[in-house]
Amino acid sequence: MNRLLIALLATSSLLAAGCVSNPLKSGESSPAPAADSKPAESAKTADKPATTTADGKAHRYVKSRDGTFDGEIWGSPAKNSKFTSLQVGMSQGEVEGKIGRGTDMRTYMTGKAWIPFYFGTDGHRFETFYKGQGSLIYTGGGVGGGRGVLVGINHDATEDGYQ
Repeated sequence: MNRLLIALLATSSLLAAGCVSNPLKSGESSPAPAADSKPAESAKTADKPATTTADGKAHRYVKSRDGTFDGEIWGSPAKNSKFTSLQVGMSQGEVEGKIGRGTDMRTYMTGKAWIPFYFGTDGHRFETFYKGQGSLIYTGGGVGGGRGVLVGINHDATEDGYQ
């Protein structure tokens, strides 16, 4: 019993100290850098050229607007697409303020949801659909809820707007 108690106390102290998970790797956003600072170029992003998916869409990794994580973009924007004004790393509120709400949404769990003592924001994600535009993917917010951060943009002019 004492060993179990010690193990629980050690785990909780590591969680409190922030040593268990790196929030920048979990999809969480951090405060924006100062206006005069530039985010460092990620070797992961710089070394990966755009690729093509099985359905023929272009796929590329991009840095978030504050430079703390990599997001993904699939396809090319349609003519007059609302998605061209979006950047990976924007909050859901910012996105909806620019282009409005989607016509439908779905949620799904990621593999991180099954990690014991994982309290990051990437345990689940949700995807919103926009007719004739495509879909947007957000992290699911924190343990206590909240709104997500844009991590993926899927350009698809044939999108019907529903799941």
